[in-house]
Amino acid sequence: MQLLQQPSLRRNRALVATLALSFLLLLGSAGLTFHVSRQGVDADALVVHTMEVQRALNATLLTIGGAESGLRGFLLTGNEAFLKPYQDAGKQLPEHLATLRKLVVDSPSQLANVEAVAPLIEQRLAGIDMALTAYRDGRRADAIAALQRSGLPTLNDIRSRIEAATEFEQQLLVARQGAAAGLRDRFTSAVLVMLIACGILALFALISVRRYVATVHESRLRLASHNVELEQRVQARTEDLAKAADDANRERARAESLLTDVNHRVGNNLALVSSFLTMQQRAVKNPDAARALSAARMRVQAIASAHRKLRLGADFATVKVNEVLGAVLEDISAGLPPGDLIRIQCQVEPLEINARDAVSLGVLTSELVMNAVKHAFAPGETGEVSVVLVHGADSVAVLEVSDDGVGWHDNKHSRETGGLGAKIIDMVARQFGGRPERTARFHEGAITQERRPGTRIRVNLTKLQVMSAS
Repeated sequence: MQLLQQPSLRRNRALVATLALSFLLLLGSAGLTFHVSRQGVDADALVVHTMEVQRALNATLLTIGGAESGLRGFLLTGNEAFLKPYQDAGKQLPEHLATLRKLVVDSPSQLANVEAVAPLIEQRLAGIDMALTAYRDGRRADAIAALQRSGLPTLNDIRSRIEAATEFEQQLLVARQGAAAGLRDRFTSAVLVMLIACGILALFALISVRRYVATVHESRLRLASHNVELEQRVQARTEDLAKAADDANRERARAESLLTDVNHRVGNNLALVSSFLTMQQRAVKNPDAARALSAARMRVQAIASAHRKLRLGADFATVKVNEVLGAVLEDISAGLPPGDLIRIQCQVEPLEINARDAVSLGVLTSELVMNAVKHAFAPGETGEVSVVLVHGADSVAVLEVSDDGVGWHDNKHSRETGGLGAKIIDMVARQFGGRPERTARFHEGAITQERRPGTRIRVNLTKLQVMSAS
């Protein structure tokens, strides 16, 4: 696999390097373009600034010239209409001068020219006012003499200074236009160089991509060949695993069959012991011995019933508690005397418990049920014994055996706690972490309703491990 990957990795590195160089070149091009464009904008702004200064100088010169021409026309004709340019000049010239000062504030020589022109303009406007005053006073010759004596020199001085400033701006304009042209030439050259470099990189990238695609195609062919080989190995391995799984399943089935057979054999042997005890019970004449043998037979029969129903789960360690207790209660019902009117009801949830606890739980249930059958009802009375096993809200299993008989307190002498059955019940209950709690099944007013109070025995099986419920 490494041999397959090495050529592809080399081609991939070359392609990545080409793309990285292309990206860096494009990034540099973008930066250079931005820088040159900013310089171009600055150069254009300087050219526009120079043109604005020239425009302001020309406007100033035209305004003062218009005022001078208007004065001459008025002095020659006396027509007030010729004074319109002079009147406008009084308003426009201060604005032109302010604009010029703002535009040339960064040029000391130009600012000096503007500051030198400003008093000359004021002087010439004052001379025009004096000529107008003399003319209106009837001194036309004095007005014309004043115009010729001071007007022309001042106007020529103003014109020369404005022309000098205009010439300076013209030279500045030519220089700035040349700088902008040079900048555009450099930008064009840089773009051409970058385009050529991009073309070379693109060609190199195309060659790298073609080599990379060829290498990838070759790698895919080799990989397909390796995949075929691996699939053959996987198929062979799968067949071996399937065979091993079949062998394991057969061994599992054999072990399960052996365990089931062992449980049945144990149950059958215990049933045989129960039959021997029954025969011995019939043979003895002593009533106490017969009762003892009957109790022993019932206990052996309960263990036998539990063993016959020990059908282990998939893990060979758990059983369904409803199957075990159901078998025990069925055998108890079958062992009752013919015509017995006592019914045994079973309500057991299908909980999964450890197989090691099943027999003990069967013995506990059998002792509680047989205790109720023996002591809760008088001979010939009908009744019901109910067995309930549920998984409580606190995740603790609860076994409850109740009857509708005469009640624990009414029959207390026949239910001595020192008997063997009571001892077995207490011992097995402690094994499961609980103790039998005896109460009346029905409320205290049951007797007034012609109903027996009955007995309820409840055992909290706190140590009974419930594996799952279905």
